[in-house]
Amino acid sequence: MQQSSFRNGIIIGIIACLLLAGIPVAMAADEANTTVPFGGTISVISLPEGAAVALNGEYRGNTPVLLESIPPGTYEINVSMAGYRTESIPTVLINGSKREIGVNLENASTASATMIKKSGYGSIAVDSNPGSASVTLDGAPVGMTPAGRAALILNNVPDGDHVVTVGLSGYPLYTSNVTVIKNLVVRVNADLVSGTLTLPGTPIATTDRSKPVPLSPLTAIAAAGLIGLATAFRRS
Repeated sequence: MQQSSFRNGIIIGIIACLLLAGIPVAMAADEANTTVPFGGTISVISLPEGAAVALNGEYRGNTPVLLESIPPGTYEINVSMAGYRTESIPTVLINGSKREIGVNLENASTASATMIKKSGYGSIAVDSNPGSASVTLDGAPVGMTPAGRAALILNNVPDGDHVVTVGLSGYPLYTSNVTVIKNLVVRVNADLVSGTLTLPGTPIATTDRSKPVPLSPLTAIAAAGLIGLATAFRRS
């Protein structure tokens, strides 16, 4: 009986040692299986759609196309379509980065017929918190921000500096100076809630001069003394 108990104790000890030895191995296996984010993402859209997209000369699909897990590095993106000029856009990717590229393809016959160099065009994506806010571009109304999690897309905006204004009744006006770059999308996030709330028609600070200003006790005593001195001088 004692030998059986002793034997069982040895077996249990061996099993315990094996389990303890296997824990680090299991932990190492879990760490090895952990997925580490790698590369970046490139999103390409074009007008018209269906243009071929090549990344460093390698065809990767037709627009709209989303290229994921692209290794970090420098790339040249070519967007081409029969009858249109091919557009080349250089870009740099790092881990976790995302590039959104919008291309307005130019008709090849129109491009070859003119000798005047035209300005490029880009896009502006405007969203606001809260939504349904009016948007103006360089003083001209261009639409309203969506009520949900979306953005108002302004296409065919000439490259260069522009002023975007976002307004909503009950909130301070939001103004942003943006620089549009050819074939790229610039984001404007107007957080109206974080600003100072100003109700329409309500001044920020007012002073009602029609009501007397209350005096402190010391100020009242000093004023009474001055009045008494003035009265005494008049009587003398």
